[in-house]
Amino acid sequence: MKNRIYQLIFVLLLISTFSMYSADNKQGKVFADLLTESKMVFQMPNGLVEATIVDNDQMHYEFAIKYPDKKFEIRYSIRPLRGMIDQYKENEKNKKAGDVFLDPNKFYSSSFQAVAINISGGRFGGKKEFDKSSVQKEFNADWGATTFVETGKAFGQGYKYCMMVAIHKDDCADAYIFFMTDDKEHLMELAMPAFYSLKFK
Repeated sequence: MKNRIYQLIFVLLLISTFSMYSADNKQGKVFADLLTESKMVFQMPNGLVEATIVDNDQMHYEFAIKYPDKKFEIRYSIRPLRGMIDQYKENEKNKKAGDVFLDPNKFYSSSFQAVAINISGGRFGGKKEFDKSSVQKEFNADWGATTFVETGKAFGQGYKYCMMVAIHKDDCADAYIFFMTDDKEHLMELAMPAFYSLKFK
C-alpha cells in the first residue's frame, strides 16, 4: 500500500513537470536543447512545415509541424530523465531503513496513461505496446506504445482525434508524438512521413 502511495505521488509530480516547459520560448531552440539533453535526433519530414505552438493546460509540447495544405499536425514533447535519475541515485545512496524511492526508468507506462488521460480530457481506451525488438530497431528505444483518443478541447484546438506514440529510453527521456487529425480514415497515410522522425541516438 505504501509503495502505491509513493507511486501515485511520483506520477503526479512527473505530470506537474510537463507544465515547466513553456510554449513562450522560441520553440526551435527549446526543442534542440531537449534533443541534446535526451540524446535524441529529429529529422524534418519532407512536405511538412513548422507549426505554431498553442499553449494549453492539458499537455505542453515543444515543437510542431503540419502539412501546408491539409488539416493534419504533429506535435512533439520530450521529457528528459537525467535530473530525476540523478536525484534517485542520490536518494538511494543515502536512504535509511524504511525509505522507498521509485526509479524514474520504471514509470513510462504510468506516465503514458496520465498523458493520454490529460489530452483526452479524462478518457483512456488502453494502449498497444510495441514489440521490444521492433522499438529498439526502429526508435533505438527500450519501450514504446501507442493509443488513439478523442481530444479534449484545450489540447485539441480544433482537432477531433489524436494518435499518440510514446517512446522511452532508460536514463535518457520519455518522448511523446501526437498526430492530430479530423480524418481517421487517412490518419496512417498522413502520419507515415513523420512516424520515425524522432528517435534516440
